[in-house]
Amino acid sequence: MIFWVGGPAGAGKTTVSRLLARKYGFVWYSVDAHALDHEERAAAAGLHVLGSGPGDFDRRPMIIEDIRSLPVATSVVVEGAFVTPAMAGVAENAVWLMPSKDEQLARLEGRNPGGEHGGLVWGWELVRSQLEGTDARVIVVDGQTVEQSLKAVEQSFGALLHP
Repeated sequence: MIFWVGGPAGAGKTTVSRLLARKYGFVWYSVDAHALDHEERAAAAGLHVLGSGPGDFDRRPMIIEDIRSLPVATSVVVEGAFVTPAMAGVAENAVWLMPSKDEQLARLEGRNPGGEHGGLVWGWELVRSQLEGTDARVIVVDGQTVEQSLKAVEQSFGALLHP
């Protein structure tokens, strides 16, 4: 079973996903941590020009290949800003954590006070546009603690966590 968790920078995806994986004994997989590897693989396949940015190629086959190469068959929590409805689908095993723009900026500022956040804030619009018109499960995380966000994700995944 693959559990997909997406959302823009500062939404809490990584923190919540790591806690979820630890709590249920799942493997945690960060799409963002594999971005360079995915770009290199896509470039080698002629799907991407290396060094031209994150690229608009389908990462799902590479993620599935990575997961299949794990030594033990287990459930996996896949998270990252590149997790889109097109990649994950909008089924019961996918959820997106969405802060408001103000909340995202406050979280990014808290993470890196005085930093330049423009390169991360643009992702909010991108993620929001990808979710519009879908039946994707969206959890608004404004004002939530990590524990509250984790609980909301657990409720969203429901019985899938306890087969």
